[in-house]
Amino acid sequence: MTSEIPAAFKNITVTSKDRNMIQIIHRLVTDEYGENYWFDGCARYIMECLNEPDFDYDFFAGLTGDVFAQYYPYGNFRGEGVSGYMLYEKPTTYLRETEDCFELCEGSSGFIELIFKECGYSSKFVPITILRKNKEIYKKNLMSYINNNIPVIAWDFGEPYIRVLVGYEDYGDILLYITGNSDRPEQISLEKSLNNNIENAGWIFIGSKIEKPSLAQIYRERIRTLPKLLNTDTPKFCFGAGAFRAWADDIEKGKFDNVKPEEFDPWSNYTSYICGIATNASCCHTFLDRAIKLNPDMGFLIEVGKLYSRCKEIWNDDGGNDLEAIGGGFNVKLKALQDKRQRKNISLRLRELADINDKIVMLLKQGLQNTEY
Repeated sequence: MTSEIPAAFKNITVTSKDRNMIQIIHRLVTDEYGENYWFDGCARYIMECLNEPDFDYDFFAGLTGDVFAQYYPYGNFRGEGVSGYMLYEKPTTYLRETEDCFELCEGSSGFIELIFKECGYSSKFVPITILRKNKEIYKKNLMSYINNNIPVIAWDFGEPYIRVLVGYEDYGDILLYITGNSDRPEQISLEKSLNNNIENAGWIFIGSKIEKPSLAQIYRERIRTLPKLLNTDTPKFCFGAGAFRAWADDIEKGKFDNVKPEEFDPWSNYTSYICGIATNASCCHTFLDRAIKLNPDMGFLIEVGKLYSRCKEIWNDDGGNDLEAIGGGFNVKLKALQDKRQRKNISLRLRELADINDKIVMLLKQGLQNTEY
C-alpha cells in the first residue's frame, strides 16, 4: 500500500452542508437470520445503495467463502470467517490460488479490492496512517460519498470491528455510523475515529463500475475454487477440515488445562468456532441453490448441500449425541474442556466434521471434473 493519495480523491468539490445522511438506513446484519459475517453485511449495504440487488448478503457470504469454510487460528483469536481473517491481515494481503489450496500473499490489490472487482467495481482501502496524514482530503471525500448516498466501510475504530459510515454532522467533524444489528446511527468524532492504534484500521471506498460481470460466471468461479479454499493451511490459520482437526488437537492436548475461570472467554476461546459450524451448515444453501439455478450442470451441489446439513445435525440435532447435547456447543463450560473424558467426546465429533469436510472437497472435485469451463 503506497502513501500516495489516489487521483480521484484529490481536489474534491463538496457541497457545503452542516449535516447529511444517506437515504437507506437499516440494520447491517440480522443475526437471527444467520447473518453473522459483518463484512458481508457491509458489502451488501453498499451494493444496495448502488442499486445492485443481485449482490446481497448471501451472495457475499458465498463469494468471500465465509459461509463455506470452517476457520481456526494457530495462536490468538483472529475474528470470524474468511473475511474476518483476511481483514485481520495487512490491507494488501490476499489469498492466492495454488495447485492444491490457497496461500497468503501480498500485492498491489488486497482481499477487499479483489472481492469488489468480482462484482465489477473498483475499490480502495485507505489505511488509518494515510487518513491521519491527509485528514481534510479524506473528510471531504467521505462527505462527497455521503452526499451521493454511498456509505463507506470503516475497519476499525473499536468494538465492534467493522461498520458503515452513513452520515456526518458539523461539516464532517462528527461521523454517523451503523453496525451489527442496530438500525440507529451512532456518533463518533472524526478525531476519535482516526486516533486509535488498531493495526490495519482504515476506510474502504467503493469506486466506479468498471464492467458488468456475468452473475452465472461469478457463482461458477466460486464453486470452482471452493475445494482449494477448504484446503487452505497457512502459518497463521487454516480453513476447512484442517480447522476442525487443529481445533480438536488443541482440546485433546490440554490447551485449557491451566486456564482459570476468570481467564476463560467463551467467544474467542471456543464458541466463535461453534458459531462458524452453525452458520455455515445452516446458511450455505442459498448460495448453492443459486449456483445450480444459474449453472444447471452443477447439480452435484445438491449432494454437497446434504453434507453441510449433516454438519448441522452433528452440531445440534443428532439423537442426543450432538455437540450441544454433550456440552461442546454454545453451552460449553471450561470444566468440560478440562475433563479428559468429556473433551475426548467433543474432539471425536469435531473430527467427524473434518471427515465430512473431506467428503465435501472430494465431491466438489468429482463434480467439477465433469463440468466445462
